[in-house]
Amino acid sequence: MKKILIATHGTLASGAKSTIELLVGNMADITCINAYVEGGEDVPESITRFFDSVKPEEVVFVFTDILGGSVNQKITAYASKLNVFIIAGFNLPVILTVLMETEKVTKERLKEIIEESRSQMNLVEVDINNENDEDFLEG
Repeated sequence: MKKILIATHGTLASGAKSTIELLVGNMADITCINAYVEGGEDVPESITRFFDSVKPEEVVFVFTDILGGSVNQKITAYASKLNVFIIAGFNLPVILTVLMETEKVTKERLKEIIEESRSQMNLVEVDINNENDEDFLEG
């Protein structure tokens, strides 16, 4: 079974979870840590509580916002545990792909998923002089 932790600075984690649930429903066990928000949770305590709840048969995927950032550093202490994968600098496609995988996600497959998600980031350029664009926008 997969267990997901999204841990970020600010409320990016809960925003990502909200979007994921909008797209695919409540199909996974997703925990969020919104670090350093006013009136927020104690980050080290929340991380410890999350990892204490992990069962031996569960595979854990942790998504953090910034490689080497303070949240990522706090979580890295758990990298040596079995079945824990930490992915820094996530985007929604990488989380969605991990969630939707029907086969066991190995380290090698996770590297492929990360590369695939990187390729989905593109600069969208619109030719404002193209008349076809006007027709499209009017319809």
